[in-house]
Amino acid sequence: MVSENIKKTLDEVRAQAQKESRYIELVSTVEYLIGLVEPSKREIFQNAMEDAEDMDDVNEILSALKLQLGAQGAKKLLKL
Repeated sequence: MVSENIKKTLDEVRAQAQKESRYIELVSTVEYLIGLVEPSKREIFQNAMEDAEDMDDVNEILSALKLQLGAQGAKKLLKL
């Protein structure tokens, strides 16, 4: 039978892997969306990602990306 210490250690490892998995998925999503940004503004978002220190920073970049992509879509739809 597995000792309590081993169970606790394994639970901690699983929790860390789950947390990192969410971070990797978030970063991958943001990187994909940056590819959809018009080229003249893409570098701004790439630099922001390089400077991001944690998930909160990446979430802020994601929010800005949503606004940018929405603006691009509206511009295209309205042919401005």
